[in-house]
Amino acid sequence: MKIAYVNSICHRYDAISNAIRDEMGWLRADGHDVRLFAYSCDFDDVPYTRVNGEVDVAFDPFFQDCDLAVFHFGVFYPLFNLLPVVPVRARRIVEFHNVTPKAFLPASSHALIDKSFAQMSNMAFADHVICVSDTNLAVLRDAGVTTPATVLPLAIHTNLRAPEAKPSFADGVLRILFIGRLVQSKGPLDFLQALEALLRRHPRLPVESDIVANLQFSDGELVDAVEARVRELGRAFSSRLALRLVGNATEDVKQQLLSDADLFVLPTRHEGFCVPILEALASGCQVVVYDNSNTPAVSGGLARLVPTGDTAALGDAMVDAAATVSSDAWRADGGYRAATAAAERHLRNFSIPVVRKRFLDLIHRQSGYRC
Repeated sequence: MKIAYVNSICHRYDAISNAIRDEMGWLRADGHDVRLFAYSCDFDDVPYTRVNGEVDVAFDPFFQDCDLAVFHFGVFYPLFNLLPVVPVRARRIVEFHNVTPKAFLPASSHALIDKSFAQMSNMAFADHVICVSDTNLAVLRDAGVTTPATVLPLAIHTNLRAPEAKPSFADGVLRILFIGRLVQSKGPLDFLQALEALLRRHPRLPVESDIVANLQFSDGELVDAVEARVRELGRAFSSRLALRLVGNATEDVKQQLLSDADLFVLPTRHEGFCVPILEALASGCQVVVYDNSNTPAVSGGLARLVPTGDTAALGDAMVDAAATVSSDAWRADGGYRAATAAAERHLRNFSIPVVRKRFLDLIHRQSGYRC
């Protein structure tokens, strides 16, 4: 089959882009001719046509001759308006990654979010919608979109493994990690407030903490606020806190930080999926998150769920998790090994072989393709 993929971008450190790259690789290995149409693409291994607007796609010979068109959607972009003009002979699939509600974004983003929810109505022209979580399916139905849909999670790359032991087992330094864009919905300032509460309640506890953030997609004003707060905490607890803001970390750096971390803390207020929770579980971290949207489902009962917005409870949960990972029961008596084994079982649902097979089977069914 000829399969046309359409999205605004395909960039590193972006979950939708990583999903596009995965799927296109699976489809090419399955024998299909696949091409992405986007404004920009970072990946040399993704067959890609750079476009400036809808006309460039609509009149492209490959798009005109495609058997299947796949659109990813998580926020308004003009190319999504091409869904109704996909050639009549072609099937149309949309992958829906949810839209962050404007309540969790600065006022400067509200018009974009309104346009995004309005543009969701284009999905009426799709033959099928893939939702990456039950949460996203509920959002779709609440928006009045009745197009047939399937829930299919994102794939988590399996090179993440929990180490035999965390560095803290030997040196006693508690390592705490935050991964997320510096935007209001991810709660970076909530994280720093809870971190301060932990430090004040344990005046002798040495802590290393890293905030890993994609600065390209962050809120500039919030970046400034986080940087200022990091400096304040660094001064206040200089004798026992190493607190770092790691912007645009490479995958290798991120994976090393996950491997070293004892706690992963993400006070997010909205998630359509949340890959970092699974990455943290795979890496042997205790996970502390707010209890909303998809976080309970994706964590599979393996995280400490905190009432959303309750920073005092967040601090309490971090104290409790710190006590767990510092205990003999965790380090020497099998607690860590049991937790990592439970995480491995949960992560199998999101493994590349499992998700790849489910994805290809769905594509074959929806397109009428026979192997």
